[in-house]
Amino acid sequence: MFSVFLVCANLVLAVHVASNVVPEQVHLAFAGADTKGNPTTVNVAWYTKDVTAGSHVQFGTDPKNLVGDVSSDEPAKQYLVDHGYHHSVTLPKLQAGTTYFYRIGDPSAAWSQIFSFKGPNGETNSFSVSIFGDMGYLGSKERPMVIAKGGLEKNWSAVPTRTRLETLKNAGKYDFMWIVGDIGYADDSFGSEPLKFGYEKVINGYMNWMQNITSSMPLMVSAGNHESECHSPACLANQVYGQGLRNFSAFNTRFHMPSSTSGGVLNMWYSYNYGPVHFVGMNSETDFPGAGEENKGDSGIYPAGHFAADGEYLRWLENDLKQANLSRKDRPWIVAASHRPIKDIDNTNTKIKELFAKYGVDMYFSGHSHKYIRTVPTQNGVHASSNDRSHFHDAQGTTYIVVGGAGCDEMDYVVDPLTKEVTAKPRDSNEQDLVPAGAALTDVETNQYATGILTIHNRSNVEWVLYDSTDGSILDSVSLSKSL
Repeated sequence: MFSVFLVCANLVLAVHVASNVVPEQVHLAFAGADTKGNPTTVNVAWYTKDVTAGSHVQFGTDPKNLVGDVSSDEPAKQYLVDHGYHHSVTLPKLQAGTTYFYRIGDPSAAWSQIFSFKGPNGETNSFSVSIFGDMGYLGSKERPMVIAKGGLEKNWSAVPTRTRLETLKNAGKYDFMWIVGDIGYADDSFGSEPLKFGYEKVINGYMNWMQNITSSMPLMVSAGNHESECHSPACLANQVYGQGLRNFSAFNTRFHMPSSTSGGVLNMWYSYNYGPVHFVGMNSETDFPGAGEENKGDSGIYPAGHFAADGEYLRWLENDLKQANLSRKDRPWIVAASHRPIKDIDNTNTKIKELFAKYGVDMYFSGHSHKYIRTVPTQNGVHASSNDRSHFHDAQGTTYIVVGGAGCDEMDYVVDPLTKEVTAKPRDSNEQDLVPAGAALTDVETNQYATGILTIHNRSNVEWVLYDSTDGSILDSVSLSKSL
């Protein structure tokens, strides 16, 4: 009897050990750069609960014959002891637009299922990108809120947006994704489990929730204030958690943006080219005077910021925009984004609006405010004119778009025809922090759960469309065109 029990126990242990080395939370990101600054490959990242001997990606154009095998030169990383390992492998140069199949893992441990993606095609003149910010994990139905005060809401949900993203992906509506900060709201996990350490449970859950998308196309990210640290009661009581998660450690370990090829720093700031667009992942959180996490994280307790020498980020940003502006013949459009609306990052020290005007930034996306606002192209307080507020040709100025209504535990779940209605009206005094003062008298806004897609139709025409996350209807659209 004892021998039978021992065999059963060993089988259970073997299954448990095996499951702990199965890759999960798979996500891709653009990597590499050709002479034009276009990505040439992808970085593949994933998580395992236990350490493995190595980190491998097997890939090829035939799912039955994965002839390529690339491994990481570095061991998987940990930012919290006993809370998993984060793997990263960058593939060699890929053929643009070619479908590749791949699996990840370690030969001596376990392999993932086979996924697929298309090699980056930086020479294309037509593509689409899904852009949104401030998206939580599941909702209050699945994770009932015990604490619903101090900014936390009793009723909320990210499920409509997650469902809409899947529907749009299946319809081929976008080629990659850009989340402009506040990814999963793991630092708010105490709202549903006040006495537990839930940070890792939430962020792991979120990344697995998104895997069906992020394993098949690049996921680009920008840092938000909710990435800065963990300030739950569990993290404040246990400094292993608090110190281990301070200063964007989880964010900078899990993701791998192309900063090394653009002179940026970690995932905090970077840029890359794709087709006729220069994309700039700006930093709204640290490394400039007046930044939200200039010296401390969101709680004001743990140190934050100072990823580079004082002034380096702003010097990098101006030089990056300057070089992009000099390359208009190759790339007519400059699209920038960071987590916070422009009024939160523009001051007498940063002069971001002046930089945007000087170098002709066409669009700036942000989140942070849990709603949607879109201005007409605006420069130096002067807004472009249009009969319908939705079509602008050779307009001077930047179109500012706040797209922070994907659904999170700090955004009430309201389905109301009055709030769903898109309105055009002057900014009121309570909203002056969202867009530039005097930006426009014809801003468009909605409080509905929503997500959007930026489509580059060709070198001279781009279009932004905002979708209602619940029913898929179009809430707003704007088209910009240029004479080339």
